[in-house]
Amino acid sequence: MPPTVTAADCDRLADAELNAAAAAETLDQRRAHLDRASVYATRSERIRRKLSQQPARNH
Repeated sequence: MPPTVTAADCDRLADAELNAAAAAETLDQRRAHLDRASVYATRSERIRRKLSQQPARNH
């Protein structure tokens, strides 16, 4: 079974990419980090949306 990636995981990765973008030395590096940050943020939102649409489970 593949590892589960949570919305919080994606949020942490997006934050790390934003920090890397802020420290980037070139515009190309900054753009690459911002692109990756947007991918992680989008994945986080999709995970949250999917979870919010699932019916509540009784344990």
